[in-house]
Amino acid sequence: MCEELRCYLMRRMVQHKRLIECHHEKLIPVKEKRLKRLVKPSNKWTAEWIGDNERKHFEVTYKGSKLDVDLIKHTCTYNRWQLTGMPCTHAVAAIRKRHDNMEDYVHPWLYMESLKKTYKHFIQPVTSEEFWIRTDQTRPDAPVIKRLIGRPKVHIRQKDPTETVIEGEKLKRSFYVKCSKFGQTGHNYKTYKSVPSNPN
Repeated sequence: MCEELRCYLMRRMVQHKRLIECHHEKLIPVKEKRLKRLVKPSNKWTAEWIGDNERKHFEVTYKGSKLDVDLIKHTCTYNRWQLTGMPCTHAVAAIRKRHDNMEDYVHPWLYMESLKKTYKHFIQPVTSEEFWIRTDQTRPDAPVIKRLIGRPKVHIRQKDPTETVIEGEKLKRSFYVKCSKFGQTGHNYKTYKSVPSNPN
């Protein structure tokens, strides 16, 4: 099973390397498509420069909602930019206000260079057992399985404190059988053989 997993991973890594070589953009293909999808919803937001020297601090507004976007620290009040490394809709509105390239504000971990470093290493080939080098060391033996004396212990499940505790050895009955013919409890129609106390 381990050998099959090794061969499977080796084939998958080779397949991914071939796809990476065909892509010549700056961002990973998935992140590039996601960034382009943010352009249309960013048109609803209005970015206003607050007057800092670097001209990279904006207040983004839409229908009474206001958010603080800092293009230097790569932060937004919405907090999605800090979590994903990708500019959110509000950050894209501020970036487009400056006419900057949106890809420059993406975290470096999402660049193609970082992806290529991930697949830089490869799985080494493993020869079959007939080509292994023999050693002078003694061959390890499997451990001897000893059966303990007596009956094996039964592991009782530990109950949760929230579970209801049943008092007594047996569970009390919560229902009783009622006869459909005579209307008495403790028996049914088939098992009752004697005459009822009230024939009416």
